[in-house]
Amino acid sequence: PRRHPRHRMTGRFRRAIRLDAAAGIVRGEVEDDFHHFVVTVRHDGGRVTEAIGSALRYPWSRCPGAAAALEAVVGLPISTDPTAIYGHLDPLGQCTHMLELAGLAVGLAGQGEPRRRYDVSVTDPDGGRVEALLLRDGAAAEQWVLEAGVIVSPAGRAGQRPADLRTAALKDLPHAEAEGLLVLRRAIRLAAARDLEVDRFATAADFSRRPACFVFRPGVAEHAHRRYGSVRDFSAGPGPLPGDLP
Repeated sequence: PRRHPRHRMTGRFRRAIRLDAAAGIVRGEVEDDFHHFVVTVRHDGGRVTEAIGSALRYPWSRCPGAAAALEAVVGLPISTDPTAIYGHLDPLGQCTHMLELAGLAVGLAGQGEPRRRYDVSVTDPDGGRVEALLLRDGAAAEQWVLEAGVIVSPAGRAGQRPADLRTAALKDLPHAEAEGLLVLRRAIRLAAARDLEVDRFATAADFSRRPACFVFRPGVAEHAHRRYGSVRDFSAGPGPLPGDLP
């Protein structure tokens, strides 16, 4: 997909994730420029017993169909390990965003906490420089500077790319740290789509992307039509999922 020809973006990508837990249930919600999904996970204290997804705003017409695939989350043991869900099922058959939200919900159930919120801000590139900030419950958890897609700050991550932080590389980290890195990694990848001219593709198949999720699989992508007008710009204002910021 080509880059947008009209102007250099000068705003920022923002993503918010909100999780609320009660006895035997966790509700998660995620919103950003391109998406707004809700996932509800029920559990018996030991394993997931039900996972329900709902698509409120989404880029392709077949995205809501991925909600049924969340059934594969049933049986996942409750734990604080944010990488466990990826070994429990095939991520390529899922909506990436509903799946990751379900994984965060399971993690909150394992932590025994009543709520969690993540807010991410990723600036549009300025001379190849990008600044990314992850807030966890209103407090800074990670702050990165990238040059040409490579982390230059903090020093401990210098030389890495966000794509290097795959689940296999995170599984031995403290679970809270790994969870935050998964959230930040996803936001940085999504931020790069802000200057893509996606609306010129009538279907997901026309986008010519590898089958990285439910909607881009052969047999689905051809029938996944572009939902024009679904994009929001949260560069200014209260941002996504407003109303309960710490």
